Amino acid sequence: MKLKQSLFFLFALTAFGVASTILSIFNYNPYLSNNLAFANFYASLFVGIAGILSIAIYYIKIKISKNETIYSYFWPSVRQSVFVSAAITAILYLRGIRILDWLIGISVLIVAVLLELFFESRKSKVKN
Repeated sequence: MKLKQSLFFLFALTAFGVASTILSIFNYNPYLSNNLAFANFYASLFVGIAGILSIAIYYIKIKISKNETIYSYFWPSVRQSVFVSAAITAILYLRGIRILDWLIGISVLIVAVLLELFFESRKSKVKN
């Protein structure tokens, strides 16, 4: 029952994030809006991308390993999608304020990968 509740919460959060992103795109004028509108856009974009990616990663992990339990894949999928979503949102924010170049973009992606590797090595270290 815990997995069903988590999946329902994830679907609901993803739907609200995507809806808020779409509403932000169509209702705010980027030349006239204030910082709160931009914060709403980037926060909803982060939530929407994280939700979509976590559902996709979870589905791919279930399809790859057919015989194992499906409960152990949910939270690592959410964590990985949050890191990727944070990297994508940070890159888009940096592009929005016009300070993004290829070195900064690669650095942001490397930080996201290193964070995931840290949590993966920490998890395997606790098991041993």
